[in-house]
Amino acid sequence: MEETTRLVDNSNHELITKRYLWEIQMLESDEKIASFKDQIRDATRNTKAKLCYAEKWINATAEAVDLRFQIKPKPLPNKDHELRIHGEIAQTYELETKEREELLEQWRTRYAEDTARISRHVTEQREKLRVTTARRLELQKLYDLHAGEMRAWLTFKRERAARLAREEHAKAAATRIQSWWRGLMVRRALGAFKHLRNSKKSAVKKKK
Repeated sequence: MEETTRLVDNSNHELITKRYLWEIQMLESDEKIASFKDQIRDATRNTKAKLCYAEKWINATAEAVDLRFQIKPKPLPNKDHELRIHGEIAQTYELETKEREELLEQWRTRYAEDTARISRHVTEQREKLRVTTARRLELQKLYDLHAGEMRAWLTFKRERAARLAREEHAKAAATRIQSWWRGLMVRRALGAFKHLRNSKKSAVKKKK
């Protein structure tokens, strides 16, 4: 009986320990899921901000190019002076336009690289989120399964204890009844104790 009790206590302790570990793992999974969601949200916001900035930059560059073609020189009295000024202005605009176009190309390249990198990062985070969520569901199912097994074991333990108590009580009652009945048969010399009746008669005759 003591050995059985010890095994039951060890099993209960092991189940409680496993349950505690599963709760910790599920909490860690919840924290990872929240972190992945935050990272995906931040990456999406950064992408939108860069897209907005790139769009404004493209619009500004387009306006500068349009302005270049909209400016028309006014006739001046000195044709040579006008041509020289016009050439300097045109050269200045050409240099500025070239710089803006080069910068725009750099931004386009950087935007493409950043977009690809962010896309890969978001894909990786989503995959991690999927794996972590699946792991979380597996842990939850395992936790629920063992919680049910633990409840069933505790129910079985209570029912067995009650059954053993009833059996012990019935055994004690049967022992008392058997003892009482045996004593009654001995006193009245009944059944297997009929020979005692003759012994009693012999004893009475000897006394007389």
